[in-house]
Amino acid sequence: MNQKTYVFGKILKKYQVPLDEVDDLNVRYEKRKQNLEWAGKKLAGRIESEKQILEFLGETKIWPTLQNHIKDYLISLNNFQLSSDPSPNVKLTNCWINDMVSHEYNPPHTHYDLKGWSCVLFLKIPEIINDATSNHKFRDGQLGFTNIYGIGVEWIEPKIGDYYIFEASHQHCVMPFKSAKKGDVRRSMSFNFCLEEDVK
Repeated sequence: MNQKTYVFGKILKKYQVPLDEVDDLNVRYEKRKQNLEWAGKKLAGRIESEKQILEFLGETKIWPTLQNHIKDYLISLNNFQLSSDPSPNVKLTNCWINDMVSHEYNPPHTHYDLKGWSCVLFLKIPEIINDATSNHKFRDGQLGFTNIYGIGVEWIEPKIGDYYIFEASHQHCVMPFKSAKKGDVRRSMSFNFCLEEDVK
C-alpha cells in the first residue's frame, strides 16, 4: 500500500489510488451529475457545483480501495495514540464531489459537528496559471491544513489519485485559482465517516 503519514499535531495520511478507479468514478459521476442532489447547504465552500454521491459510491471500483485505506488509517491511530483496537465498522455520514472553477474557494473550516474523520480525493486537476510575482506567493488551488497552534498552514499540491484522510476537527481550506482554459474544473471527492458505535 502506497501511503505516507504526516503529523501536524493531528494525524494526516496520504494514499494513492489507481487511476483506472479514478476514471471509473469520473465517468459514473458525469453520467449522473445532472440528477444528483445539491450538497452545498451543509458545506462551507464558495463553490457552485457540490453534488451528493453517497447513493452510488458503493457501486464504484474505487470503493473497496478506499475502505482498505480507512482501515489502515484507523490502525495508524491505534499505533500513534495507543488507544484500543480500532473497529473496521465505519459509517459514512456524507459524501460529495466538488467541481471548482476559476476564483472559487473553500474558506478555513472544520467538520466540527462530526466525531470522526474526513477525506479528500483528487479526481481532476486543471492547468493553473501561475502569475505570482514570487514563488512563495503561489498557493493557487492548493489544499491547506492549519497546524495545531493555529499560526501556520501546511500546503498540499493536488495530484490526481492522491487521497488524504484526517480528523474532522482539523481545520483546512482550499485556495482559489485561475485556470488556463475557461471552464476547466478542479474536481475532488470528500466524505465524512465515524465508527458505528459513535453514531447517535
